[in-house]
Amino acid sequence: MHERLHSELYASIATLDQLKKLYDLGSVDVRSFQRESQALLQDVRSQIEHLRRSGQDIGGFISGERIVEIFPDATTLLKLGEHSPRQSLPGMTNDQFYDYVGLAILDVATEHSSKGLMGLAELIVEVVRRLPELETVTYNDVIEAVNRVADHGLIPGIRTLKGGVKVVELRPLELRRDQADVINLAATKGFVSIEEVMMELKWSEDHARQVLSSLVETGMAVADIRFSTGGRYYFPGLRARDASSDPRPTGAY
Repeated sequence: MHERLHSELYASIATLDQLKKLYDLGSVDVRSFQRESQALLQDVRSQIEHLRRSGQDIGGFISGERIVEIFPDATTLLKLGEHSPRQSLPGMTNDQFYDYVGLAILDVATEHSSKGLMGLAELIVEVVRRLPELETVTYNDVIEAVNRVADHGLIPGIRTLKGGVKVVELRPLELRRDQADVINLAATKGFVSIEEVMMELKWSEDHARQVLSSLVETGMAVADIRFSTGGRYYFPGLRARDASSDPRPTGAY
C-alpha cells in the first residue's frame, strides 16, 4: 500500500513541476496556473500529511527519489527544502555558473539577432544544446541567466505578449502599437495572413499591408505572397507552440 501512496505522491509532484515549467514558458495562462497549481499543492500536501500520520519517513522518500534534484520547480512551490547543488564545472561558483550560461545565451542572441525576438522555449532549447557539459542545467537556470544578462543591459530580456506567449527580445525593438498588435496576433502560430490582420484588427487592406511591410523591413517578418497562401507573413522568431516543425510551406523564403 505504501508503494502505491509513494507512486501517487511522486506523480503529483511531477505534474506540479511540469505545470510550473509550462507556465514559465507561457503555455499556461496566469489564472489557469493559479487554479491548477493550488489544487495540486493542496493534493500533494494532503498526501504528505497522510504518509506522515502513517509513520512514513517523508525526508527519506524525498531524498531517495531525488525529488529536489529532479523536480526543482515543484520543490520550490512546496517549500520542501533547498535545491540540491547543481552540476557545474569544477570550481565554479553560483555567479560563475550563471555567467557561463549567460555566454551561451549571448551566442544564441547574436546568431538570431536579425529576428528581433525569439520564443523563450526555443531559446532555452538552443542554449541547453550548447551546454552539454552542464548535464543538469534546467529551464529555470536559463531563465535566471537571461534575466541576469538583461539586467546588465546586454539584451532587452523576456517579454510576455498578449495571450501569454513569452518571447525574448534579442535587440532593442521600438515597436509601434500597430506592429505590436500584429506580432501578438502571430504569436501562437508563427505567421499571419493579410486577411487575418484585416479581420481581427479591423484594419483596411492598405494599413495591414503597410504595417506588415514595415515588419519585413526590420527583419522580423518574411513575406510569402502567393495565391495559394493568400499572402502570409512568417515571423522566424516565433514558433507554433504545438508544432514540431517550421510551419512555412516549402519555398516560403
